[in-house]
Amino acid sequence: MKSGRFLRVGVTLATLMAARVIPLWGQEQTLYQVRVDSVAVSGAFRFSDEGVRRIAGLREGEVVNGPDVQAAIQRLFATGEFEDVSIRVTAREPNIFYIDVSERPLVGDFVFDGLDHVSESTIRDSVGLVGGTALDPARVAQATVLTRQLLANAGFPQATVDTSMVADPSGLDQVNVVFEVNEGPRLALARVEFTGNRAFTDSQIRGAMNTSEEGFFWFKPGELHRDEYRRDLAERIPEFYARYGYIDMEVLGDTIVVDTLTGKGRIEISVNEGPQYLIRSFEIEGNRRFPSSQLAEYFPDVVEGLLGGARSQEALDEIRPPFDRSAFDEASQKIADLYRDAGYLSVNIAPEVRRHPVEEGEANPTVETRLLVQEGQPAYIRTVSIVGNDYTHDAVIRKVLLTLPGDVYSQQLLVQSIRNLQSLGFFETLPPDEAIQIKPRDDGDIDLVYRVKEKQTGNVNFGISAAAATGLAGFIGYDQPNLFGQAKVGHFRWLFGRRSQDIEVSYTDPEIFGSRNSLSVGVQSARDQFQTFSLGTRRQTGGFFEFGVPIFRLRSTRFYAGYSLFNDEVSDLDTFGIPEGQEDLITQGTRSTISLRLVRDNRAGGLFPVSGSRNSISARFTGGILGGDGNYNRWDLTSEWFAPVGQIGGSGGGVPIELVLGLAFRGGLVFGDNPFFVERYYVGGTQVGQQVRGYEEATITPQGHVPRSAPISSLDRVGEAYFTTTAQFGVKLTDNIFGSAFVDGGNVWKNAGEFNPTDLLLGAGLGVSLVTPFGPIGIDYAYGFDRRDVLGRADPGWQLHFRFGRLF
Repeated sequence: MKSGRFLRVGVTLATLMAARVIPLWGQEQTLYQVRVDSVAVSGAFRFSDEGVRRIAGLREGEVVNGPDVQAAIQRLFATGEFEDVSIRVTAREPNIFYIDVSERPLVGDFVFDGLDHVSESTIRDSVGLVGGTALDPARVAQATVLTRQLLANAGFPQATVDTSMVADPSGLDQVNVVFEVNEGPRLALARVEFTGNRAFTDSQIRGAMNTSEEGFFWFKPGELHRDEYRRDLAERIPEFYARYGYIDMEVLGDTIVVDTLTGKGRIEISVNEGPQYLIRSFEIEGNRRFPSSQLAEYFPDVVEGLLGGARSQEALDEIRPPFDRSAFDEASQKIADLYRDAGYLSVNIAPEVRRHPVEEGEANPTVETRLLVQEGQPAYIRTVSIVGNDYTHDAVIRKVLLTLPGDVYSQQLLVQSIRNLQSLGFFETLPPDEAIQIKPRDDGDIDLVYRVKEKQTGNVNFGISAAAATGLAGFIGYDQPNLFGQAKVGHFRWLFGRRSQDIEVSYTDPEIFGSRNSLSVGVQSARDQFQTFSLGTRRQTGGFFEFGVPIFRLRSTRFYAGYSLFNDEVSDLDTFGIPEGQEDLITQGTRSTISLRLVRDNRAGGLFPVSGSRNSISARFTGGILGGDGNYNRWDLTSEWFAPVGQIGGSGGGVPIELVLGLAFRGGLVFGDNPFFVERYYVGGTQVGQQVRGYEEATITPQGHVPRSAPISSLDRVGEAYFTTTAQFGVKLTDNIFGSAFVDGGNVWKNAGEFNPTDLLLGAGLGVSLVTPFGPIGIDYAYGFDRRDVLGRADPGWQLHFRFGRLF
């Protein structure tokens, strides 16, 4: 196509030279010009003649030369609408320019036939295939090449792609471009073999690769993904050797042999291991802020004696370890982080490795390692700015920031500040490069800018709720955890149904009059008619207040003291289900309670934490000198721990999928005269009481697992002591979606004297949790290992659970 264009331009120049021309004056080399008397267009159908003239830029009355004509041709080709363009001019006056064009076909659609293992939209978006445009052969060729590349990376290296044009079946004057894809068999690697390796076996080297041989189990399909395979050759195998001192190792080549009939493949990789290098010496220079002995601790291969000191050659030979290049580079990065955490933002850590040839009496070559530290000066924080908080007050945000003006910059405190912001739950999770901006100043200090993006926090919600104990009910409510933009919490909820009537109103101010003390107040009027148990109808009316103060000025630790007064009344009892001697447990009574709580909460990650812990111990003293009924105290303990174990994605600045381990313990004990049935503990299920999945609601009893259909009283299902634990591996997909695999254990005992946390019933399964405008919901599918039938025989099995209002 290009050669044809230049040929036509050459002909045009010759034509201009043969015509009657007007030479330019005063030039040593004559440039010929022709006046445009008229312009004629032929071959245009979708474009009007005037449109072609306008694109070409040849106007009547103007004087043009050869480069002007060449530019006109280029402008027409640049539209992508024309397959061929030529411009001719008459040899005598009047000078008529003829523009001959051949339009490219109009493409109605791009069709992929036989493409199953690669996303069609990926190819369309990457190349820019859009229907309703002129055919672009270059884009079609790019799409063909990209399709083969993507299929090869997906494990189909023998895929072929042919293209054709067919008439549009709609009858319009356009064509469809069809990509006829034959993916061929998926390549399964039967063997991955190496030649030239002496220090390590084939199996050891294969362990360093993501590409693996086909195995018996489904998770070892032996697929060949081209991109991962290239990384194996270029990065993973050399890094594996470098960890053991083979820093000159290189991959010489590779061969893939494919059986076209079976689709099985064999890879042969040729390597040159080179010699193994030992550490000859190790030095640290330029460090003033941290002593060399402290920095040397980051290098696991540096043994005592290599860092300074005089030793004999024989003694050095005995202690020299292999040089681990990967560990050396990682340790250098950790030291750089150590300095940045101490405020040295301009620190430069330069690791040096000098090869030393084999000397007489030595079996291996060695390396002289040195760490050059250029510390610079510590950077101080001059200003801290916050942008993007259109609703939340600056004061709310600044109270959780640990980086303050005048302080030395600390990378660790910066990271923790960002986590604290996320834990507020008022803002969207932003990528790190958007959430924080560090602006250096001319004097070496810095300005910090925190960027937040407000998210909807206040919700007017309504709908239907479900609970195993009370059935279906409608609700209307309003929840605002950031009332007035000052992190004050307002809550209203009206639950109404045939078996439930509940009105709750509460308000929490985390900073009374600008102090660090908090106050919560609330009132409640509720009626519950139990359908799960034979407990009749319970009415509860009362209110509470609670005052909180920080402990030792710690941000994450608070002490709470409160008082509540409730009147409980139970009616419409099924006396057949009440064990003899326990009638007094469910009569009308008044609960007058003083509560004390100590809470430490440094979780990070919002509603689905990815790090930190929450520990709470509470004591509630009811009755006695406080008045009301009963005289007992109730102690409850909750301990939840979260640890990040990795992440997927996010390297390009996006929000990653986070992997987290969680461990939780919960327990409770009641001491004294407790006449209130509802002040005892249920265990089992997810809704009524303490959570143990794999079992129906409240079927874990002091007698072990007792199914719902068993003929025992509901009063025999509860106790005054319980303990549960949960271990889970979680995947945080977004701030609102969380999946997990878990193991639950728990039990309940009749009284505190029988408490035995080693005697637990176990369940395990999978679950998903979502945050919706109506509150958190979830679904779990778990296997109960210690379930029994009504006759007490072992009957393990699966149980499906729906969770409302509970996350973990």
